[in-house]
Amino acid sequence: MTPRPVFARNETRPGYGGPVGRNLRPGTRWAWDFEYPPMSYVDSLAFDDLLTEDETVVADILQPGLVIGDPGSPLVNGAMQSGRTLHLKGVAPGYVFRKGQWLSVISQDQRYAYKSRAAATADGSGNLAVPLRTMIRHPLVNNAVVEIAQPKVEGWATLEQDAHAIDAVDRLVRLRFTIEERE
Repeated sequence: MTPRPVFARNETRPGYGGPVGRNLRPGTRWAWDFEYPPMSYVDSLAFDDLLTEDETVVADILQPGLVIGDPGSPLVNGAMQSGRTLHLKGVAPGYVFRKGQWLSVISQDQRYAYKSRAAATADGSGNLAVPLRTMIRHPLVNNAVVEIAQPKVEGWATLEQDAHAIDAVDRLVRLRFTIEERE
């Protein structure tokens, strides 16, 4: 599993030289490239839902070796947030959200994944301001559920052309696909 940003930024390049400017805009989202170890054809059938054209796919965001601890019951604290800081409530007091840690927010029946750009600690009331790597790209509703203990990605699946191919020699399937967030 390899995450990568899908940028929405705007770059300005002067026609006759000079400095290049980058303007951040809401809309940068994430895509994850998945590559599974070789598996039997029968085991690969569990991934047949990836062939669906009109439904999104949800997968866990892996954070190997990261001890998440007990983050409490985090919720979005205040509607219509914008910018690069996400305000949460219901977090366990003193909980430390690490730089580079993932979270996902479920708002208006859609899941959005975000990665922190700096560490942050919840105050004694359970409030936490998480500095984000990307801008908040859609207005979030107050009290939207935030997944910290097990964040997930939701998006459209795109399979490699031969993603379900059965190898002629060992008869195994080497599944590869990408999940890209919708917006």
